[in-house]
Amino acid sequence: MKPIFPYWLKYKKQMLFAFLFLTLESICDLAQPTIVSLIIDDGIKNNSLETVIKMGSLMFLVAVFGAANAIGRCVISSRTSQNFGADIRSGLYKKICSFSFAARGKYETASLVTRLTNDSSQLTNFTNGIMRVLIKAPILLCGAVFMVLLLNIKLAPVLLVIIPIIIALIYFGMKAGFPYFEKMQKALDNNNAVIREYLSGVRVVKAYNTFDEEVARFGKTNKELTGISIAADRVMGAFSPAIALTLNLGIVAALWLARGWVAEQDMQIGQIVAFINYMTQILFSLNIIFNIYQQFIRARASADRVGAVLTERGEESGGECRLPIEGGVKFENVSFAYNDRSAPALTNVSFELKPGETLGIIGSTGSGKTTLAHLLMRFYDPTDGKIYVDGTDAREYETAWLRSHFALVSQQNMLFYGEISENIRMGNYNASDAEIKNAAANAQAHDFISSFANGYQSMLGQKGVNVSGGQKQRISIARALIKKSKLLILDDCVSAVDAETEARILQAVRKLKTSPACIMITQRVSSIMRFNNILVLDEGHAVGFGSHSHLME
Repeated sequence: MKPIFPYWLKYKKQMLFAFLFLTLESICDLAQPTIVSLIIDDGIKNNSLETVIKMGSLMFLVAVFGAANAIGRCVISSRTSQNFGADIRSGLYKKICSFSFAARGKYETASLVTRLTNDSSQLTNFTNGIMRVLIKAPILLCGAVFMVLLLNIKLAPVLLVIIPIIIALIYFGMKAGFPYFEKMQKALDNNNAVIREYLSGVRVVKAYNTFDEEVARFGKTNKELTGISIAADRVMGAFSPAIALTLNLGIVAALWLARGWVAEQDMQIGQIVAFINYMTQILFSLNIIFNIYQQFIRARASADRVGAVLTERGEESGGECRLPIEGGVKFENVSFAYNDRSAPALTNVSFELKPGETLGIIGSTGSGKTTLAHLLMRFYDPTDGKIYVDGTDAREYETAWLRSHFALVSQQNMLFYGEISENIRMGNYNASDAEIKNAAANAQAHDFISSFANGYQSMLGQKGVNVSGGQKQRISIARALIKKSKLLILDDCVSAVDAETEARILQAVRKLKTSPACIMITQRVSSIMRFNNILVLDEGHAVGFGSHSHLME
């Protein structure tokens, strides 16, 4: 719960006002049964209309004052809890965005989505609950016990028996319920993961006709979630009736004892009515406490999951260097492994790329080509060796500053829901419409975009599902070109276009006014034959470096 406290402390003033309203409302509720007893014993019993009117008016004023405080409490608690929930979601999202690739690999996407939605909602509901009823319950409980003892001390033994039993029931309810709610959140993660995988891979499912298998897989996780939820509700549901039964038995016992006291004039009828009302308030307050603890159990499980993300180490911002970058890159004996147990993805790789030069990288699948691109973008840092940018260690640059001078078009061309122009403008939010069209023309995308009914304002589906693979790649390249970077990294991003279109794209890149250094990762030798140098990778080792003619020799 500790990582959540700063979010609560932000609203401490609002919480204090809500607690003040709750306290005043509770005092009004506690006053009502005593006023009723006075109406019965002093007014009705003595046939005093004046007393009935006087006490009735007081009761009305107390009720109105209590209702006003209840309204104030509801308004503050609702507004504050929703703002708290928005802050939690915002904090989680910002933290996830700041994750390094290593930290991102610790969490399933479905789990992060669940923490952003379901877990944050549990914390919001709990915050709303503690502001609406948390203070009211103990005030009602203690106040009702005090008022019962004030009415007639002979009722004390009944309370001394039932209160410890009820406290024990609440304690065991908490202890039994917590493990189930932890399991429930994990089961919800698994359920969401299956849904997400199906929605992401629906084409594969339909192509291989495995719909029945996917339904069965979802049915398994759904059944697991249902079973855990039922078990949790069964455990928690058994305690609330037990608490009510214990308290009602206490009322029966008190009434049995009171029959003799009334006959002996040691207790009045109004006191018995007030006692029953106070016992009802005790039952109400205990139910509130039990429900709050039940929400606390859920919120604690959610807080642990949210806190794990909030305390996760974010991506390092790098150094403070913000020197101008021209695009020169040098790898010096660079080695890298994704984790301590895996084999190195790169081993002692060295090469140099000068500003404005072109470098082709080629090698078999799994040879470390994409890893090299990710190291350049500082998604990861080398395990050994150093990477220099314009002669300065890349780790000395501010990470955001370094990336602002590089542009990467990855293998997985990610497009976002929205207009085509918005997707291209992500490379440079200040770009004009003319610059967008120019970048699209250089990426050989202008013609097909213009053929759409709404042109550059045409809407793309999520991940660009309504355009072809080649069109997706060209829009992604346009997004990189509009950035006007000093180093352009093309990671096997033209595999879905024909050789002629690829040649036109590369020719347009070389003719840019601010011609960037270019690294192209490809499987086609023909694509990089005219590049200044070619780096050949084999199982993470650099086995060749030089021009095409030099390597052929």
